[in-house]
Amino acid sequence: MRSRNRIFAVVALCVVLAVALIATLEWLGSGITVESPQRARVEVERIEPPSPLPLEPAPPNARGEPAPDNNLDELVRLAAASLSSHPEFASWLVHERLLRRFVLAVDAVAGGYSPRDEIEFLRPQRAFLVREQEGTLVITASSYRRYDAVADVVASMDMRGAAELYRRLEKRLDDVYDEVGWAGSDFDSRFREAVDHLLEVEVPDGPYEVEQRTIVYAFAQDSLEHLSDAQRQLLRMGPRNARQVQTSLRTLRHAIGWPEPTTPMVTAELEPAVAAESAPVVAAATEVKSVTDGVAMIPSPIETENLP
Repeated sequence: MRSRNRIFAVVALCVVLAVALIATLEWLGSGITVESPQRARVEVERIEPPSPLPLEPAPPNARGEPAPDNNLDELVRLAAASLSSHPEFASWLVHERLLRRFVLAVDAVAGGYSPRDEIEFLRPQRAFLVREQEGTLVITASSYRRYDAVADVVASMDMRGAAELYRRLEKRLDDVYDEVGWAGSDFDSRFREAVDHLLEVEVPDGPYEVEQRTIVYAFAQDSLEHLSDAQRQLLRMGPRNARQVQTSLRTLRHAIGWPEPTTPMVTAELEPAVAAESAPVVAAATEVKSVTDGVAMIPSPIETENLP
């Protein structure tokens, strides 16, 4: 990429010099004085050569982040645009530093953390709701539907095409992975760890029971609450959406050609008598609006562990 930038810079400099030379010759036509019919003298003012075009990367912004690689982002957008015709997918591609976001999100999931900081644009805008059911609190279906668009976009993607694009960008992804602090590490292995970490989760049927613990709501079933942040986030999408995402990840895994895990995938141990479903951990109980007709409304902006 840098060599291409240098070539473009040299070509641009040549064009600027050529245009400047032509413009100078035309302007100098009025500066010719004739001493004799046989001789002409041209008075030429000294023209300073233009400053060379900068070849170094743009300086980082105020937060110390590197300047966005707009050319690379545009190439990624063009290459990825054909992976899905879902209208929501196009809105995902308008953000800057697409590869960097992807690398950091993958690294977070592989480490068991939620990637919310890198994909904050997927944060649900509608309220999170729970309802009473036989003396317990369960998450309403409308809370899961807030993630329908995310799951539908993932399900609509051509995972074989995504695998091909991933292999084409693999070297660049390794470079980005080095830049964010993991020099010499293998991003492909990290990506595989992230995918397998989400596939380890056995998604139970709903409704998912939650309970208030101190100032937050949590899964009532300890085997679910003890999952990693990333795995709990998958469950918070609801059974339908979580299974759609897992199906797409399995297809992607096969298309990339990764070997099967050497050890059996760990799944959540479910008590037969309890049907627990994804329970977003939400903000302080003092922020919960009054329960009306068995439904507690909790504004989405105060959620503490929702996607992203």
